[in-house]
Amino acid sequence: MKLSNRQLVIGSLQPLLFCIGMYCVILIFSVFACSSLYHVLKGNNKPAASETRTASAAKKGTAVTASFEQ
Repeated sequence: MKLSNRQLVIGSLQPLLFCIGMYCVILIFSVFACSSLYHVLKGNNKPAASETRTASAAKKGTAVTASFEQ
């Protein structure tokens, strides 16, 4: 069976198309990995709701019991 010119062109481009596809997949995964690392290292600057209630109660001079929810 003789290959047509179109099949030869697509066959010769296969390694290039594979590399481009793998580059896109790795780029997407690296964006997700870097953004998740950034958010982990950045941390959460907002105090938790129980900390806010405790701080406001301390200013008023009243006692507050903290409840831990999971």
